[in-house]
Amino acid sequence: MKAKRNFAILLVVGFIIGLWIRSTRWVTLQQLKINSLSCFSFTDNNNFLTTNSTIDNEKSTQLLLVGVMTAQKYVNTRAYNIWKTWGQKIPGKIIFFVAEETVVDYPDMPVVKLKGVDDTYPPQKKSFSMIRWMYDNHLNDFHWFMRADDDLYVRYEGIEKLLRSLDPDKAYMLGQAGLGNSAEYGLLALGSQDNYCMGGPGVVFSRESIRAVAPHLQNCLLNLLTSHEDVELGRCFKRHVGIPCTWSYEMQILFHNNQTATNTISGELKQLRSAITLHPLKNPANMRKVHIKALTLQLNELRAKRLALKSVLNKELTEHRNVLNRKVTNNTYDLKEWDYLASNSILFCANKVMCPRHTVEHTMKSSLESTISQLFDEFNSNARQRGRFLQFENIQYGYTRLEERFGVDYILDMILWFKKFRLPHRATLSVRRHAYVQQRFGDIEGISEKKARIFDIKKAGNFARNKSEQVDIDLNLPGTSFIYPSKTIHIVLPLSGRSSTLKRFTKNLKNIVKRGELVLNIVRYNSKNSTEDEIISSILEDLKKTIDVNEIQMGNKDFSRGVALTIGANKLPDDSLIFFSDVDMIFNQDTLHRIRMNTIRGAQVYFPIVFSQFSPQTWSKNDISYKANIDNTDHYIYDNHRGYFRHFGFGLVSIYKSDFDLIGGYNLTIKGWGIEDVDFFSKVINSSLRVMRAPDPGLVHIYHDVNCSSDMPKQQYHMCLGSKAASLASSDYLIEKIDNI
Repeated sequence: MKAKRNFAILLVVGFIIGLWIRSTRWVTLQQLKINSLSCFSFTDNNNFLTTNSTIDNEKSTQLLLVGVMTAQKYVNTRAYNIWKTWGQKIPGKIIFFVAEETVVDYPDMPVVKLKGVDDTYPPQKKSFSMIRWMYDNHLNDFHWFMRADDDLYVRYEGIEKLLRSLDPDKAYMLGQAGLGNSAEYGLLALGSQDNYCMGGPGVVFSRESIRAVAPHLQNCLLNLLTSHEDVELGRCFKRHVGIPCTWSYEMQILFHNNQTATNTISGELKQLRSAITLHPLKNPANMRKVHIKALTLQLNELRAKRLALKSVLNKELTEHRNVLNRKVTNNTYDLKEWDYLASNSILFCANKVMCPRHTVEHTMKSSLESTISQLFDEFNSNARQRGRFLQFENIQYGYTRLEERFGVDYILDMILWFKKFRLPHRATLSVRRHAYVQQRFGDIEGISEKKARIFDIKKAGNFARNKSEQVDIDLNLPGTSFIYPSKTIHIVLPLSGRSSTLKRFTKNLKNIVKRGELVLNIVRYNSKNSTEDEIISSILEDLKKTIDVNEIQMGNKDFSRGVALTIGANKLPDDSLIFFSDVDMIFNQDTLHRIRMNTIRGAQVYFPIVFSQFSPQTWSKNDISYKANIDNTDHYIYDNHRGYFRHFGFGLVSIYKSDFDLIGGYNLTIKGWGIEDVDFFSKVINSSLRVMRAPDPGLVHIYHDVNCSSDMPKQQYHMCLGSKAASLASSDYLIEKIDNI
């Protein structure tokens, strides 16, 4: 009896102690007499956990906790880009796990510093310690746990859809199954039925899996058979939980891993529609591009849902849905012709530019690829229930047309694979089908200039902060306020000689601007003629009586347009609106207005397309008279004989000084004529800035003789010759000359 009473007392005491241990989560690895997995300290004084609202426990159980392993070398670049892109939208929490001595520059990042862990690679200790930390601190707070690298992109809506379809109280280890590459196959100590989840594209564990493996993590770490962290983690789960990585062909698509690991992202963008994770994205800029593409896909899906709902509500659209003829044509010009698309990406067309045939443009090709992907996603949405799967092979031919009021229509003759995967009718057949597709436009959405500019001004602050720069603007603008663009335009003009041309340029300025509206920053190179230089000085002194003029003397240095423009820009404050110009230009007040309105700090750069005159010998009745009365000639006449809009020139650009600095400015190694403008345009295209590129009727390039020196580098020399040839005469003039021979 006494023994039973003692047993009951001990049982009650043990139960109370057990409750106390669980409530305080006092389960440490040191109790297991383990040294290689150090006990963690989570006090702010020891700085092992950067505490903020993103890590604080919440009462309700959330879906997913993502642990991103990173190192000192990448925590402030790759990891921070994850935090600012897909990390903000995870259906749960994201935490970055680093070594004990790691220095993090961004206090807003949720970071855990693992005590006793360094940045040794392979990161077995970091990985096992992270799993243990998740178990100790958040086992009951999340249904799923994910191990991720700092070069991984996760489509949060895709992983949420997958995980909500599974039971977290069952043991799962989700990822792309691996057996090792060709050199390692058979050397990883894996059983005949064993595998592991490749670490690169991410691994997802259910809560039950973490609960079962946690007590054995230290033993697994002390008995490593290879140097591969992901192999050993998979071995540990297989040995102690009894689960392998998911054996599923589909996981190769969902958890996408690019084996070639190139710096380009074209392949990743194509896989983005069907993938949940993409790996690797080692360049932070590529991570942002993929994120933008992912957001675009989400936006397209939402627009499609909206249009579908409107079609249901709108009786007229519902009755005529899937009908390519949306209205009855009453006149011949109402009928929209189709363009014929050949299998070799050649488009045959009529009554358009570049007809009768030309190569399909990149924009149309991308749109067609996106349309086909959406089409087959729709085909295969219920593939499991139907027991068949459709796979696109190629387009035999097709038709396309643009209805400006409605959208784009396609008629596609396609070859596709029809795959039946249910026994006993399993088969793969090649079939040919016609598809009729409508890609409808969304509703018109008007945005006022006030709203657009306030948005772009706020965006400018974020853009600059991401580049570790400061922008002196009010980021908390009230809804009723409106900041107009800079009134003063700073023209930066490189000059070497050419006094007569400068005289015309300055006369044009005097006629259209007042003091305070424009500042001319002229970067002067000495010419070989002292008299010419004196005339230039006299012209500038006279101009100073009307507008503000700043001179920057370059002396006898070799002329370089890129160097001159950079030096001129560097003299200006960050909030300056700069217009890089040439002395051969004339312009009017309308051009200055467009420069102000089309250039938005931190958001948009204006590359106007100038109207370039042909040689007056080809369109002036008397070339001598033209030269004598050039100032009285109306240069704002646009016809095929007079000139053309130079779509291949990028030398004239309007940009804010802060944006000029952020994208890196001009290439200062280029000497002489050309190329520097194309290089600068490429930098802007590859930046976060938007490009406004359009013809500007008020901006005219006056014809002058072009001298292409044979001393130029080969590429510049050929560009010079091409520009010279294009500006000599119109094709109509040349045809007339040939007819008269």
